[in-house]
Amino acid sequence: MRSFSTIIEDSRTRLAVLAVLFGSYFGSLWVGSLHFPHAYDWRRNVISNLLSPRDNPQWYWLPSVGVAVAGLCMLQLGVWIERQLGDADAKLARRVRRPAFLVGIACLILSAIVVPQHIHPVLGTRHAHEMLARTSAAGLGVGMLCACGTGAQAGDEGRRRRLRAVRTIWRAVTVPPIVGAVASGLIVGLARWHGLGAGAADFFRGTVFWHLAFWEWVGSVAVFLFFASPVMLLGDSYKS
Repeated sequence: MRSFSTIIEDSRTRLAVLAVLFGSYFGSLWVGSLHFPHAYDWRRNVISNLLSPRDNPQWYWLPSVGVAVAGLCMLQLGVWIERQLGDADAKLARRVRRPAFLVGIACLILSAIVVPQHIHPVLGTRHAHEMLARTSAAGLGVGMLCACGTGAQAGDEGRRRRLRAVRTIWRAVTVPPIVGAVASGLIVGLARWHGLGAGAADFFRGTVFWHLAFWEWVGSVAVFLFFASPVMLLGDSYKS
């Protein structure tokens, strides 16, 4: 039997993995939100509420499984993407991009398994889920930013053109959400620290940009588009 690393080179397999990623992540969260005990507002309720046994006691298991499966799909697609990018900037790829993606995806899977705890501590803390989720976001964000500036130079001109198109899409879906989230976080942090930045905080407080939940969902869409764009544009794999 062929190994999965060989099977993933087939474009139809990658499309299937991408579809599973989308369905398991967004589908499970959607079903979990439909069965949420109270009206779920994606702009104000963080995704962790859907995975919480306290906040979503009957259906928390479904988003938990869905996010974990999505992480496994991202891992397979991430390995394939690394093969396509190659080592055009070997030092950056080896020291930053690859470890960042690995940490980000691994922590995403673990954050789905270690559901939010409000009573029983995990690993000595009741905030293990939150720590893993934030580490996952940081790892994926760093990896995506690094990928925006790197890419394989091998292959014919058509392939290089497609890789340039992929990197253009990556920049469009990566940079604005990260800049927006960081800027909003700074405004919120300054507003809560001795009232600094109170004027800007008053302006943003009534908008969706004030809420972490909004940026979580924006980030989720950005990550999916990041993985979807090379699958849709690169076609047959280039084997370096």
